[in-house]
Amino acid sequence: MFRIGCHHDTKSVLSMSFLRLLRVACERLSPEERLVLASFAMHFEGCGPVQMTQRELSGRLGISMRVVARAVSRLSAEAHLVVDKVSVGRGRPSSTYELSAMMQARLNDGRGESYPLVCEQAIKNLLSAKNEQSGKGYGGTAPGKSVGFKKPPSRSDIDQPSASARWLLAVLFSYSDELGVVRGTTTSELRRATGMGRVKLKSQLQGLVDRGVIRNCIPGASNTLFVGTKVSTTYFLNLNHPFLGLDRDASAILALKEGGCDRRDLVCVTAPPIVERFLRGIEGQAFEVFCLRVDEYASFLLTNHWAELSNPRCPELTKLVEGMVSADFQRPDGNAADGAGVDEATWAMVVEHIGWLALYRAGWIRELVIRMPSGGVDKTRIQISPAPKMDDEIQVTVLLMERSPVPQVNCLLFNFSPPPCVCSLYGEEAEIPVDERYDFGLLTRPKG
Repeated sequence: MFRIGCHHDTKSVLSMSFLRLLRVACERLSPEERLVLASFAMHFEGCGPVQMTQRELSGRLGISMRVVARAVSRLSAEAHLVVDKVSVGRGRPSSTYELSAMMQARLNDGRGESYPLVCEQAIKNLLSAKNEQSGKGYGGTAPGKSVGFKKPPSRSDIDQPSASARWLLAVLFSYSDELGVVRGTTTSELRRATGMGRVKLKSQLQGLVDRGVIRNCIPGASNTLFVGTKVSTTYFLNLNHPFLGLDRDASAILALKEGGCDRRDLVCVTAPPIVERFLRGIEGQAFEVFCLRVDEYASFLLTNHWAELSNPRCPELTKLVEGMVSADFQRPDGNAADGAGVDEATWAMVVEHIGWLALYRAGWIRELVIRMPSGGVDKTRIQISPAPKMDDEIQVTVLLMERSPVPQVNCLLFNFSPPPCVCSLYGEEAEIPVDERYDFGLLTRPKG
């Protein structure tokens, strides 16, 4: 009979099939019940019946007694868990818990799925007691709460996302890349995987933004400019948030604030007049997605073609980027683009200009980074993160990087506005003052 002392090797835990539960929804289960089921599978899959009290089970899973008690009852009724009462002596009621044969079969179907290591570790922490680190002082706060303690408690509702939020985060990490970017995942997929309705999902996502666990997001758009018409929301998870319990800052930060012009003017300033008219006709949220796509292309070039970017006239890169643009954007016709159709010759010029914007942006960032003491970051994953909306005279560029361009320094902030430039160096992101994190786009200001 297995008891509390069972221990798994970290490597084997991360490859366990419990991760499949993050993608495969169990019908009729609430987010809290899914969290308990996935956490139990992570800790005890393959161990046979485990015997302990409900309080001990709560402690092992890192989930409150109230949530565990309600979830176990439902999971047993739905035949996901087999729960049997046992007698262990006076005053200490206990039970055995085991994944049902049906659930074991479902998990076995998912063996072989893989996730980036940093995402696996974040998921593991979210599904265990290791997520108990406080986020107080990091910058995220729960709306409507006030703090007036002489000695802040070690854990409070202000700091700790709920069980539902933990499950949502774990699901988001199952779709994330190495730098915490979740793209191409629809709201319907998130609702199906989390068990949340539309209103609750929206509320939980906003709560994670307010707490700083989600850095920012670019809402999706429905527009004939994009292939498939609909584009899903893109989320930027904060790998450095202390709530995730990662051992160190998982992504380096390089942020630059400088004088500039409106983003619309910025993408139009070098465009031929006919292309400029088209770009100025992209309205509302579609323009935000357009800017995100340009940054995605630039990020791809910085990550995969660092050396080739040293040649500003590289026909291979130009052809590559224009192919990416053509795969994501489609030529509007009829009433699209302010009521004006776009002929094929004009569209070819639009594609060429978008590709040029991405190449120029990637080249400019490379020139900035290559001056750092490391001499460059070839073969390092780089992601341009959305910048906060500033006034027309301020532009912010934020880079998330797997490796810092300056040894022993994980976060670099350059402020050129107003001149002269002020460079601030930080060993970790938590050291950056909260207001600066908002101003440099590392966090999104809570609504209101």
